[in-house]
Parts: sequence; structure tokens; C-alpha cells
Amino acid sequence: MKGHIRPRGKGTWAIVLDLGRGAEGKRKQKWVTVHGTKKDAERELARLLHEMNTGAFVEPAKTTLGEYLEHWLEAYAKTNVAPKTFERYVQIVRNDLVPALGHHPLAKLQPLHIQAYYSEALQHGRKDGKGGLSARTVVQYHRILRESMQQAVKWQLLARNPADAVQPPRPARYDMRVLDAEEVRSSY
Repeated sequence: MKGHIRPRGKGTWAIVLDLGRGAEGKRKQKWVTVHGTKKDAERELARLLHEMNTGAFVEPAKTTLGEYLEHWLEAYAKTNVAPKTFERYVQIVRNDLVPALGHHPLAKLQPLHIQAYYSEALQHGRKDGKGGLSARTVVQYHRILRESMQQAVKWQLLARNPADAVQPPRPARYDMRVLDAEEVRSSY
């Protein structure tokens, strides 16, 4: 793979990657815009060339997270989980994850976006407006989001799973209260 850098404007650079020739014999190129210094553009060119040479490069798609999650529900979750589990996945995806995160382009979803959503859900996540969701509920959301993003990596829509870099909240542990002999007798 080869590539070069062109100035595009003040503080903006264009990286042009040569992808060889297509099936029709036409030359194929990939253009990427970088904002910053020429050094930043050179670093990005080196990173992109390395990813292309190692096969880790994933073409960014225009798909939003919401569109992807709907596709994931139908193409993956429907056939790989129990029917009741699928119903719960649909409920969580459509009522919580898509309204909160669905507008982000799939390729641009960052761990920071996910972490901010978890914090917001813990403080103000209830639909009735009476406070936040429990940590256990947010962990459930995290598991679904992480599983769906892992499938996006397998389907080569993403190079890495952004949910892997997010630490979900730790659910509160409750000490189990054990009945003494008198309480056991009185319960019968």
C-alpha cells in the first residue's frame, strides 16, 4: 500500500491512500481528512498504512448505532438467544440504548459516549423521572451493548469494541439475613 499527504486548507490535510486497481481496471483511492499539523497527518498516514497492511483496517460506514442495533437484533440476537431473552433485548435496545446512543455513527462511537450514558442513567435514568436506574440494570445494558459491539467487530464493521474500554458500575452487594431457630419455628 502507498499513500501521500496533500495540504487541504489551513490546519487541514488530506491523506490519499492508493488501493490499487478495481475490477474494471480503474484506480482506487481512499481519501481521509486530518485536522492539525503535518506531523499529525504523517502519523495518521503511518497508522492507516499499517492497518491496511495487517488487515486491521475497517472502512468507516455511515450506519448509526441505532440502525446497527436494529440489524443486530434481527440478524443475530433473534436466532442466538431464548425468546424471552430476545424480548428483553428488544425492550432495552428500543427503549433505552437507541434513544440515548442511537444517533452516533457506529464507527465514531467512543468509550466516553458510553460512559457518559451510564453516568446519566445511574443519576436520572428512570422514565418516571424519580431518580436513576440501579447499577444492576446499567450492567445489563452494558452486557447487551458489549455483545452487540463484539458482533460488529466479528462482522468487520468495527476495528475494536468501544464497550470493552468502559467499566460498568458495580452492583451493590447485600448481606443475606439468615433466620435463627426461633424465626424458623415461627414461620411454619
